[in-house]
Amino acid sequence: MSTLIERRDARKAEAQALADRFNTLAEESKKLETEKAQVHADFTVKNAQYAELEQMIKEEEGVTVDTETPQEG
Repeated sequence: MSTLIERRDARKAEAQALADRFNTLAEESKKLETEKAQVHADFTVKNAQYAELEQMIKEEEGVTVDTETPQEG
């Protein structure tokens, strides 16, 4: 009987360790998703600023850029 209790206790400890690891990973995942969203927002802003500067350079050079593409039909 004591062997079964020891095995049970060992499995309980293993399960608890895995649960703790799972919770840690879930928390890290949330943090990474938040960071990912912030990096994407920063990228979007910088990309828009780049596009605006690119447009200004082309206008200074006397080249106009048509941002709309003609559609058929």
